[in-house]
Amino acid sequence: MKKAYILLIFPLLVACGNKESKVSVEKTYTEIKTDVAFEKSYSGSTEYSGTFFANKEANLGTSMPGKIEKYYYKPGTFVKSGTLLVELSSEVLTQALIEFDAIKKDFDRVSRLKEKGSISEIEFDHIKAKLDAAQVKTDMLKKNTTVVAPFDGVIVEYLLEEGENFFFTLNIDPGYSNTSGIVRLMQLNPLKAEIQVNEQDISKIHTGQEVIVKCDAVSDKEYKGKISYIKPILSTNTRTASVEVEVQNTDGKIMPGMFARVFIESISQTGVFIPLNSIYRQPGTPEDYVFVIKNDTAYKTRISRIKSDGEFVCVSGIENGVTVAVEGKNKLNDGTFVKVIKD
Repeated sequence: MKKAYILLIFPLLVACGNKESKVSVEKTYTEIKTDVAFEKSYSGSTEYSGTFFANKEANLGTSMPGKIEKYYYKPGTFVKSGTLLVELSSEVLTQALIEFDAIKKDFDRVSRLKEKGSISEIEFDHIKAKLDAAQVKTDMLKKNTTVVAPFDGVIVEYLLEEGENFFFTLNIDPGYSNTSGIVRLMQLNPLKAEIQVNEQDISKIHTGQEVIVKCDAVSDKEYKGKISYIKPILSTNTRTASVEVEVQNTDGKIMPGMFARVFIESISQTGVFIPLNSIYRQPGTPEDYVFVIKNDTAYKTRISRIKSDGEFVCVSGIENGVTVAVEGKNKLNDGTFVKVIKD
């Protein structure tokens, strides 16, 4: 009886199977437009934050104390190298000049006597030494009663008022020169932007290398600069080296102390680029995807952005030459059947 039951059931199963095989599943296709990923060379850039400083800076004074008699220019004035800026009291200089003139007359008289053989060589040498000493003293006092610009620059400020006595006291202003002085002179064109570069990147840059410099306070302009100095040692705390970038400040809009952003291009490399509008961002996340099209099927593929270049983006996660969905990508899911529409 058991075997008969099995034989009766088997034909029924075969019959059911034949019926199901005749049912066809109809595919649904989503219309899209596509583009092809391509490979090209590009240069990436790294942004560094820093501060603008004067290219040259000095607190000018004299090697001897003295009373300030006169300032010749107002703060903010541009002056050329060699320009007389400050004059100090000259009483001591006047006395030295009188002494020099008296010794000079004695020297001239002794010189005439020496020519006639009326005095010894020792007497002549003695008066000549006095004249030389008086000349050195006079020259020193001349230098210490005036302040002259050592380079082209702008008078930023006077550290003392006219009539005050100058002594050797530090003028503390964080971030700038702290040396003693009477007048602060800065060269504001060019300027320098100082940044810190980490030890992994320091070997990738070199002096003379051109960079892009931006200033947040001058948002409408991009400046060209070049690396002028790389400090040959690294900080033991931060493992970074100070790097100075020279920036032309012909319009005078940048001021020392302003925030600087320096962009240094990396070595040229090759990457895969796709259209910006082919990228699909997962809602509520920072994750980017594209739909790669193979055999009329869309495959959701995660990518990472590397560099933007106009309407195209260099990405990682896909290979050169693959087809990606552009228009209609928002209607796709992983595994959707697609029909590509030609332009």
